[in-house]
Amino acid sequence: MLLALAYDREPLSTVDANVAEWVATSLPRGLELAARPLSWLGGWVGIAVLTVVAVALLVRERNWIDLTFVLLVVIGSQVAVALLKAWFDRPRPDAGSAVPLPESAAFPSGHAAAGVAVFGAFTILLAERIPGRRARTWLWIGAAIVGVAVGLSRIALNVHYVTDVLAGWCFGLAWLAACLLVRDRLRRATR
Repeated sequence: MLLALAYDREPLSTVDANVAEWVATSLPRGLELAARPLSWLGGWVGIAVLTVVAVALLVRERNWIDLTFVLLVVIGSQVAVALLKAWFDRPRPDAGSAVPLPESAAFPSGHAAAGVAVFGAFTILLAERIPGRRARTWLWIGAAIVGVAVGLSRIALNVHYVTDVLAGWCFGLAWLAACLLVRDRLRRATR
């Protein structure tokens, strides 16, 4: 909420403008190239592929609660981000982008939200199914790195401001927490 109220005020607006300008003029080409596949992974194609795999596995398990959880996280977060983007209607950075700018508004970053919410949901489901504390620890570390990297990739490609990505991460985490509460209630109701 604080980011939504302050992204266009000082000092955040200056930080956003300065980072966007630096990315447009000084970001090493190698970082831009590394950002592209991470951005793809957190975009609709990457999320769709991973969701289809997760849905297929959960249908095979006949785990309807976890299937509902996945669909709520994925579809709900995308719809909510689209509504928030329309509400705020913030323009994207105009300092120059490594890729064509999407038509949608910038705030909050849908890729950053998906990086946290969707990959968080998949990690929760995997962590519940794999044995060993060490394996689960590494799984969570990997998920955190991917979630952060997806958001940072959007800054590196100069299609989002820093505050867009921070807001996306915050929203993604809040949405994931809400969906976990729904899943918990569904589990209790079926016992």
